[in-house]
Amino acid sequence: MSILNFFKKIDRTRWFICHNCLMHNNHDTLNSIFYSESPMVNVLGRPTMICPRCNDGNTRSFQEIKDEGSESTLWGLERIVKKHPRSRFIVKPTNQTTAVGQNRPVVQ
Repeated sequence: MSILNFFKKIDRTRWFICHNCLMHNNHDTLNSIFYSESPMVNVLGRPTMICPRCNDGNTRSFQEIKDEGSESTLWGLERIVKKHPRSRFIVKPTNQTTAVGQNRPVVQ
């Protein structure tokens, strides 16, 4: 970890953790975090980011975690993100479709 990575600013609204991936990957946080610039979708009236790995909507942005007041969780997640290059967390979407993934209206 270089000195410049320590001061790197993280856009918390674009970094997400998928709880479904976290559960199915034996709580491997590194494989549950992803970065996305795509628009959020509306699921049951709540803007949600669909995980590109598992196509599930059980995700939370780093900003949501900060707003909830979970500072220690956020600190750990941001530390993981700063240790690895962004390309590690940019995931190509899978071709799976689920009930959540069908007919998703884009939130503006």
